[in-house]
Amino acid sequence: MELYISMKAENINPTMFKHVTMDMPSPQNNGYFIAEYREAQEEKILILHRYSSILEKKLQKVGYFLVEKFNNGIIVKKKVDESRDYMDEWEEWVEFSNALLEEFESFFDDV
Repeated sequence: MELYISMKAENINPTMFKHVTMDMPSPQNNGYFIAEYREAQEEKILILHRYSSILEKKLQKVGYFLVEKFNNGIIVKKKVDESRDYMDEWEEWVEFSNALLEEFESFFDDV
């Protein structure tokens, strides 16, 4: 199984005022941390797809998460909390994503 971790956000539209003095927000907002769990074996992909709805329900209890199916596995997305330090959140996301990968791999080793 492979894990790909990333972050995606929307670009903020530039202001229509040319000469404004203020603190501008970061160039992106409405961000999501993304973890793609990719698998090559068809039977494991089917198990991941079946598990995705259960996983989403469990994750919704602890925060704003989305779980999506795609051809080679599942994608887990978490809304970036813009009130927290970005690097702290990113480090937590990397730890969470790797822990979930370990759980998947452990489960598939037992199957």
